[in-house]
Amino acid sequence: MHRETGCNQHILRNFYRWMTNLEIFGFFLALTMGLYMLHLIGYSFDIRWLNYKIPLVLGVLLPLEVLNFWFVNIYIPKAEDKIKAYKKYDLFNYIVAIPLIIVSLFVIYLAVVKP
Repeated sequence: MHRETGCNQHILRNFYRWMTNLEIFGFFLALTMGLYMLHLIGYSFDIRWLNYKIPLVLGVLLPLEVLNFWFVNIYIPKAEDKIKAYKKYDLFNYIVAIPLIIVSLFVIYLAVVKP
């Protein structure tokens, strides 16, 4: 369901674009640090929780972040019909929200508890 905010849609979406890019930068920074930590332990894959975490991050979260980057930096800026592009991006967000939250919480659980 869509509610009007009273704000200029393009200004609001431009702000979202900056925030999304900041979030993507943070994700790639965390990914880089994770790969560096993997390097520090000698690429040892005998850690059970790490064997769950790596496929979730690289197989689920990374592709979603790449799609998110594509939407906000390539698809929407080049779209002739911005409103239609915004609606497709909103649909993408609605579809991935629950799986993204579940996988992210599980990855955090694995990082903190290390079962």
